[in-house]
Amino acid sequence: MTTFIAITPLSAFLRPMKSAWHPASTKGRPMPSSLVAARAQSPRIGSTTPFVARLLLAAIAASMAMPAGAFSGGSSVPFEGALRRAVAIKGAADQRFDLAERMAHYRVPGVSIAVIENCRIVDARGFGLRTWGGDPVSAETIFQAGSISKSVTAIGALRLFERGTLALDRDVRLQMKGWAYKDTLEPVTLRHLLAHTAGTNVAGMKGYLPGAPLPSTEQILKGEKPSNIPAIIVESEPGSRWRYSGGGYVVAQSLMSEATGKDFAPLMQDLVLKPLAMTRSSYEQPLPQSRHAAAAEATSADGSALPGKWRTYPEMAAAGLWTTPSDLARFAIGLARSARGDESAILNKSANDQLMTRGLGNWGLGVNLGPDVGVRQISHTGKTIGFTSMFIIYPDHCQGAVVMTNGYDGGWLINEIMGAIGDVYQWPGRQEPAVQATIPLTEAITRRFAGNYRLKDFPAERFSISRDAHGDLRWAREGHVGRTLLPATPAKLFSPDSFMTIESPDPDRAATVTLSFDGGSNIAERID
Repeated sequence: MTTFIAITPLSAFLRPMKSAWHPASTKGRPMPSSLVAARAQSPRIGSTTPFVARLLLAAIAASMAMPAGAFSGGSSVPFEGALRRAVAIKGAADQRFDLAERMAHYRVPGVSIAVIENCRIVDARGFGLRTWGGDPVSAETIFQAGSISKSVTAIGALRLFERGTLALDRDVRLQMKGWAYKDTLEPVTLRHLLAHTAGTNVAGMKGYLPGAPLPSTEQILKGEKPSNIPAIIVESEPGSRWRYSGGGYVVAQSLMSEATGKDFAPLMQDLVLKPLAMTRSSYEQPLPQSRHAAAAEATSADGSALPGKWRTYPEMAAAGLWTTPSDLARFAIGLARSARGDESAILNKSANDQLMTRGLGNWGLGVNLGPDVGVRQISHTGKTIGFTSMFIIYPDHCQGAVVMTNGYDGGWLINEIMGAIGDVYQWPGRQEPAVQATIPLTEAITRRFAGNYRLKDFPAERFSISRDAHGDLRWAREGHVGRTLLPATPAKLFSPDSFMTIESPDPDRAATVTLSFDGGSNIAERID
């Protein structure tokens, strides 16, 4: 399963993305007639969305009359009318939605998508808006890749391993001078750093406003101003458990630069981006002025334009890549060719074996390998402030997709897009949506759940449940776009857009509720 790694506690708890597909037909086919019928029966949500979302829907729909930068390198299949929610309502018709409708629903202005079949990019298109001024997204629009930067970094590190420049299993203190740690039972190695098992801290990066002073890599590692994150330290025994750490990738960034004597951004151009013809990609931070006109502009948590357009990430190895879905598709194809042992692969067999060795948490080196049963898959998600993205590739069939958005809540939308692509390309083994029965919403249910809450373990994280203008219950985290809730029972609510549930055993006005998602749960206390 693939999930977002977020910065704030509630974001880390509410994980919007999972990899649900186990493919492997190698040929796209026309949309099945059942999907066409389901799409025709689906209600259009424009009439029930808030006013801002309706305005956004109109703007997106106008921009999508002819998707910008359309490209086809093979037989492509239309998927943009086959989106469906994460949870289906028991007894209801199979609902399918248009991409423009779901973009408005999640307040995601722009999306760019690349589809891979037979190790070829068969579809690459932009949808919606690059900027809030109305410029359209094209296939050449660049987005922040977020944590997908780590996957690309890992390939760069493995290429240095191939050359004998770096060792995977040697104490990093013996290979660099820019970072040290207190003695542990097992030394921290490059393998640990790439696999998130080094025990290092700092999961995600905060980013810096445009024009703000940026720290050096050394200042980031030491937690010295102007760095806005703590010093990178080892907090648990290396190799003992999986713990996602962007901080560990900053250590890898320093190690790679020290070992080669090159700055990280040009080093990655030489190691990965140029060999894979990722011509529109760069780790350069801040983004050069000359590339601003090609860049998507980010969205805030409340769906508005992000002040400053985007954030800068000097933690380049962890979060600094600007790229396009087509370039990431070339990267994913490169991973697939390596996994298949192709002669033109970016990695040799020895390095690929290291990449694909399943470790703790079903992770290889810099990539999520998915479940340990069924067909092989490689994936990663990415999230920075106002951008979300995902790639997935099934190496044995060289089939997959990349989706990038300039929406804060784009992860929910990406799930639905990946589902539509999997459906229309008929990837076998994919998971059907969860099915949930619902009951009518009553005043008693509203009285039980409506109110303001805070998480018991994270008191600063608050949310509300209220009835909206259309009479539906709505869950909203402070400052974020809300989600519709439906009653499964008098004591349990669920979101059809995700796998989130809210329950309370209290017979009348709930004093506490249990918020659950994807196997995790947290108690929230009423504060009104």
